[in-house]
Amino acid sequence: MSEPLPRIKRYEDLGLGLFIHWGLYSQLAVGEWTEFIHHRSRSEYEKLIATFTANQFDAEAIAHAAKMMGAKYIVLTTKHHEGFFLYDTKGLSSFDVMHSPANRDLIAEFVAACRKEGLLPFFYVATYDWHSPLYEENFPAYLDYLKASVEVLCRHYGPVGGFWFDGNWNKKEADWQLPALYGMIRKYQPDAIIVNNTGLKNRGKVSDPEIDVVTYERRTPDEIYHGAPNAKYVAGEISMTLNQHWGIATNDLNYKSPAEVIETVAHARHIGANILVNIGLTGQGAIPASAKTYMALLGRWTTMAAPALYRGRPTAIVSGQGARDFVLHADAHDYLCVFDLKVVGNDNVVLGGEGVNPRSFVGIDRPIESVYWLDNEEYLSFTQDLHKRVLTVDATGYPYGSDWVVRIAQIDYKSENRTVKSD
Repeated sequence: MSEPLPRIKRYEDLGLGLFIHWGLYSQLAVGEWTEFIHHRSRSEYEKLIATFTANQFDAEAIAHAAKMMGAKYIVLTTKHHEGFFLYDTKGLSSFDVMHSPANRDLIAEFVAACRKEGLLPFFYVATYDWHSPLYEENFPAYLDYLKASVEVLCRHYGPVGGFWFDGNWNKKEADWQLPALYGMIRKYQPDAIIVNNTGLKNRGKVSDPEIDVVTYERRTPDEIYHGAPNAKYVAGEISMTLNQHWGIATNDLNYKSPAEVIETVAHARHIGANILVNIGLTGQGAIPASAKTYMALLGRWTTMAAPALYRGRPTAIVSGQGARDFVLHADAHDYLCVFDLKVVGNDNVVLGGEGVNPRSFVGIDRPIESVYWLDNEEYLSFTQDLHKRVLTVDATGYPYGSDWVVRIAQIDYKSENRTVKSD
């Protein structure tokens, strides 16, 4: 396998990102595809621009919440399939935020807020477009329109993390003139990551040589395709919603449990993928209360897991019991990621975490000095058979009053100094 390019290596170190869906559809709060799925007439739907005030959009508050969640980057919809731009298109289109009551460049605010919090801004750009008649009537002209809109993003916001395209799957056989589009990005943003979502039916496919990341929308695969042998190394990215929709949907109560969210983030890192956790802003740009709660809960876990989470890479070490447990390697340390532990109680409140809980791992051939939990720095009893390359740890249950869902222990090998937890 080829070595990743520096920009792809930096991207993989980001680990976790926040995905934000926001547009005119957010005012209706019934999902981002409402214009298409609910058969709304374009003329009536586009009147929503007249009520788009963005008066609750606080980019700095959003970026800070993302940082507290543990995100290292944010992907924001600069334009979804509805065709409405959240930025000043410099005269390219009248269907942009400057022609709404908001009358301010929301992407400029977003980029500035990300930089203040030390996050990388990524631009989502829908290539499939319901607004522009050129998409169906004159596709080459539409591609010029698309390229011009991306050029505005390339030239007016300084260096950005990357571009996240979505929609080429709608015209599978069309010539999207990708060399021209991607070449323009490389000219103005040489270090930007290029992602093009291949959709639900082509997850993990490399659609063009310039692609840096393959996507796995709404799926957690068992492995990531990093490209053909001797070809360019590509990273992988999973994306997940908190409920069933990407844009805010007030009546969608089918939320994932916080435990499932944490386990999915952990699994993504297990297979060497980044992960985007999505929220949909309200019609006027606020984070919904439910999303705030999920982001705060995830943030508690990512703070604990930070030494392994971001720079951690998959290893060949496997669980000896067929459990979901796995091992990551980061900065000269291995980290045991342990699932399905119980809370320690007593005779009156038995929670199942009492007693010895041996977990074995196969593939470790270096002598170990110590193993300890990251959450409370409790040292764990262990035995090691170097000949068989087997480590068995007494994975103690959670202290009463805690349950981290996925608990992480750091291994210190002999002749190495123990490191202090760091972000």
